[in-house]
Amino acid sequence: MQASDLILLGLYPTALCAAIGTDLAFRKIPNLVVGSILVGFVALSFLMPLPDLSLRLLVAAAVTGLGFSLFAENVIGAGDAKLAGVLMLWLDPLQVPLFIAASGAIGAFLTLAARAERSGLNDGLGLLACKHSLPYGVALAGAGLMLLPFSSLLHGG
Repeated sequence: MQASDLILLGLYPTALCAAIGTDLAFRKIPNLVVGSILVGFVALSFLMPLPDLSLRLLVAAAVTGLGFSLFAENVIGAGDAKLAGVLMLWLDPLQVPLFIAASGAIGAFLTLAARAERSGLNDGLGLLACKHSLPYGVALAGAGLMLLPFSSLLHGG
């Protein structure tokens, strides 16, 4: 197994699962998790050719800027903004609309699940009902995991 495979199939999914777990449990996405995703991408960019690297960087910068604008307006958390930006590096630029749709769908499901928990319709674990905010990092990381099998990164850049 090559180092790029370890990053793609080991570090990236593990870090996204950690983001989901910490966001559900604490409503925080640790900088260590976001940083490991970023460092993994930097390492990957040295291990394999990325002809669309400049476009990935541009999209990531734009999403990070938008994310911090939303954070400044108290719409999303800082961890969500950082996670969204770093995930753009891993996505093919053409996957961005699919990412938005997938994270929106997961977010809608989270909203419905939270409403069900709060109203007593669902005897869940209480991970959604106990807080006033939604763990939107779950939707972002979930969409990142969903799109990984279709990424050009898995198919040689």
